[in-house]
Amino acid sequence: MAVTIGGVLSGVNPFIYNTESPITLFLFQVCLILATCNLLHLFFARIRQPKVISEVIAGVVLGPTVFGQIPGFTNTVFPPSSVPGLNLTANLGIILFMFFLGLEVDLMFIKKNLRIALTTGLATLAVPFGCGCLLAIPLFHNYANQDPEGRKIKFTVFMVFIAVSLSVTAFPVLCRILNELRLIKDRAGIIVLGAGIINDILGWILLALSIILSNSESNPVNTVYILLCTFGWFLVYFYPVRYILKWALIKSHELDRSKPSPFATMCILFLMFISAYFTDIIGVHAIFGAFIAGLIVPRDNHYVVKLAERMEDIPNIVLIPIYFAVSGLNVDLTLLNEGKDWGFVFASIGIAIASKVFSGTIMAKLNKLFWRESLAVGILMSCKGIVEIVVLTVGLNSGIIDKKIYGIFILMALVSTFVTTPMTMLAYPDKYRKEINKILEEKDVESDVTSIASLSISSSCGDNKLSTFKDLKTFQISEITTIINNSEEISACLEILNYFTLGNQQNSKVQTVNSPILVKRSSFSSLKSNPRIRKLAKHLTHSTDDTTSALTVIEEDRSIFEECLPLRVIHLRLLTERTTDLLQSSTLHSDDPHFTANSDSLLQIFFIFARLGKVPFSSEVIFSTMREKAINISSLTIPDSNLFLIPLKGASYQARESTVLVNDKYKSFDHIYSHILGSNELPSNFFSQLTELKSNIVFLISNNSDRLNVDRYKTKNFHLLLPNPNITSSDLLSIYLLLLINFRAQKNNYNIKTSIFINEKNSDFIEKLYSQFEGQSWFHKSSLDILPISTETKNENDVSQSSFIKAVTENKMTAESESTLEETTFLIAESYFIGHDPFSDEVKDTIWEGSNKKFNILVAHHCNSLDTSFTK
Repeated sequence: MAVTIGGVLSGVNPFIYNTESPITLFLFQVCLILATCNLLHLFFARIRQPKVISEVIAGVVLGPTVFGQIPGFTNTVFPPSSVPGLNLTANLGIILFMFFLGLEVDLMFIKKNLRIALTTGLATLAVPFGCGCLLAIPLFHNYANQDPEGRKIKFTVFMVFIAVSLSVTAFPVLCRILNELRLIKDRAGIIVLGAGIINDILGWILLALSIILSNSESNPVNTVYILLCTFGWFLVYFYPVRYILKWALIKSHELDRSKPSPFATMCILFLMFISAYFTDIIGVHAIFGAFIAGLIVPRDNHYVVKLAERMEDIPNIVLIPIYFAVSGLNVDLTLLNEGKDWGFVFASIGIAIASKVFSGTIMAKLNKLFWRESLAVGILMSCKGIVEIVVLTVGLNSGIIDKKIYGIFILMALVSTFVTTPMTMLAYPDKYRKEINKILEEKDVESDVTSIASLSISSSCGDNKLSTFKDLKTFQISEITTIINNSEEISACLEILNYFTLGNQQNSKVQTVNSPILVKRSSFSSLKSNPRIRKLAKHLTHSTDDTTSALTVIEEDRSIFEECLPLRVIHLRLLTERTTDLLQSSTLHSDDPHFTANSDSLLQIFFIFARLGKVPFSSEVIFSTMREKAINISSLTIPDSNLFLIPLKGASYQARESTVLVNDKYKSFDHIYSHILGSNELPSNFFSQLTELKSNIVFLISNNSDRLNVDRYKTKNFHLLLPNPNITSSDLLSIYLLLLINFRAQKNNYNIKTSIFINEKNSDFIEKLYSQFEGQSWFHKSSLDILPISTETKNENDVSQSSFIKAVTENKMTAESESTLEETTFLIAESYFIGHDPFSDEVKDTIWEGSNKKFNILVAHHCNSLDTSFTK
């Protein structure tokens, strides 16, 4: 005992399993498993594969197939005496996983889509089940009961289990794939979700039946008793226990809490363990009891989301990966050493995928989907993943199948899961999906808002052309769309939106009979918001027809800046492996128009802002992986008359001894660029991918968000930089935004100062700008300073030019203190915004200078910047 306590310093070998101290080798096994899983996932995540593939392959690599071929590896690292400890931990993880799976089952969603869910779910279960029964015949004759000392399995038990293995669909993996492919709110995604839930529930019932048959085959009467006990236990939990739990949570105000209390969490876990214990002792399996317990947790006020958020991290990060890795450890592909073995491998893969694709496609087509939509439904339903691994592991541990069949079906599960994403992308690409969504939206408008559909939206949205100064008088933004990536961007974003969204105008010359419409779209993890609400809102908001209810009285000298700009806010949430994200993205899809803003705290802030300012408001949530943020944004359907505002967190001065900073300053643009990507959780190609967005884009880079105290009475400065001697359409957009800010400030008596710094070679700029707005009461020379700037160096021998922003800050603003610059926002245009290097040198210099001098930056790009000619 003394030697054991002394450890390696006393000469103890930690790789020799000691029953008195099993934790030593167990900790090493856990570290090895988790490290291998996550290293493999670095590769598989890049090809859009779920983490379960990495976890199972990690087990295969560590098992007898790969590392097990190294002499002494298995006996040293995974000796047989240590496996029970791993299995115990793994089984605890799978019990919790099944509880989370029960939380994900949304019975209300099934009721709303009962016909589609039942028909598609039953078809995609029945056809593979029948094919599995046929496949079970040769499998049974070739592999079953081969061990003379092993357990003898009846053909009926074996057949049911093989059929279940081929017919299940992995609902959790399916939700993640739907999220990543942005299909979860498409018609195909809705059908797959409903059918997946039905398929999942029936699959678990059939698996329970096969285990019951297996455990009671010596006495068939026991089968009836086990079935009755299981059904009775389900009724007990689903009716009295479920209602008692909900009553107790309501009485204790648990449903109103932002987080479940430790006592309530403990009680629910207690119910889960009791249910798992009961189903285990009657001869089913503990996982079914945990699944039943998950079904009874109330979904009111998103309680299942809060509960999963509180308790999911350790199971998902540690316990569940151990389970799937241990499942992989049981795979010995070296046993598949005959031609018939690999023949059954390919046969099982082909039958599993083809039967699901065929049945799912036919049923989706009967539900009036297009052919390629239907094919996508069939392909998605063929996903096996997590659920299949659990089914196979249960069958192996129950003695229904041997290790050869286990290896065959593990390969089938991995391949069917691996090909789901690429096959779906091939059958149902983004381009085709957009065409279908466009057709569906047009049908919705024709059928539901026919009295309004004849109105012209474009007539009230102005002319989007910006090629000359005259266009400033007709150009008009139809809507402001802003992307919120994290909470740290909200303050700076609201400040700039306060100048852009002209909602509550006390001195406005526009009088509306009806107040603006407030629309809140609920679209979780989706790029397709509710088309009916969107079309209706746009028509009612922008229409100027006398026959509409929103009558507008307009004076002849009305300014274009007096238009009320609707606000659309999109919360771009990071999609992780957490159950919470899956719950919110797949089950929180209510059609209640008040749902999104009330359930998302960030959107609620903007909703309050819009309501106070009487600004038409809409919102939605998009779940996205970090790698695909730009792709998801670019895929949004946004008219070119919209203004797309993307707020970003800029420089940070919390760590003054950071290696990135030299004397509290960033050394180069590359340093601040890297910091912006990192602090905003953006991929390295974010801006280059965003160039595909065909809309007016404005980046707001906030460099003073670290400040704790802000003087609200201090003058705010807005300076426009026009470094080019030729004025582009993006420059004109920047001018328009500055004039909009100027107009808004005067109408609301804001304490701001606006100025324009122009290239001194642009000599006629002042005359052209003043001539466009001459005579309008809000526009006068005293409210807008226009200053020429020279970028040529004073040294006669040096013909180079300094950056425009440095010439402004060093020559024209030397008197301004650092605190004044912190209240300053510089506007600059990005005319090109194409290719792998989307920013011009002047914009890069401005971003770099802003990071060091702590002022905010607005970078504006007009959607038709490259299509317009330059105007002097």
